[in-house]
Amino acid sequence: MKILIIDDEQPILKMYADYFTSQGIEALTAEDGDKGLDLARTNQPNIILLDIIMPKLNGLDVLAKIKTDSDLQKIPVILLTNLAEECSGQKAKESGAACYLVKAQTEPKTVLEKIKEILG
Repeated sequence: MKILIIDDEQPILKMYADYFTSQGIEALTAEDGDKGLDLARTNQPNIILLDIIMPKLNGLDVLAKIKTDSDLQKIPVILLTNLAEECSGQKAKESGAACYLVKAQTEPKTVLEKIKEILG
């Protein structure tokens, strides 16, 4: 399994990459949306974890680009952010995200369980 994590916070990238690697999963990281899109195109991950609040290209813009790109649109995207679900959860699902998780309320183990559930 190959997971792409797109987040502008280095500690978050490191925590998730280290956790997934410890579970035998290949983890790719990008600190902004542009780099994340490039990595997605060149590496075709099984799933993408995507933050919403980022400089340059925010997560919802990245998600829109993924969902309109014929090479990427079938890759499930989990929005992993600190925005309260009430303001963005519905919009995320309408935009094509597989699910929405709040970083502060979700441990890496729980994220991995959700990934396995989504990928079947």
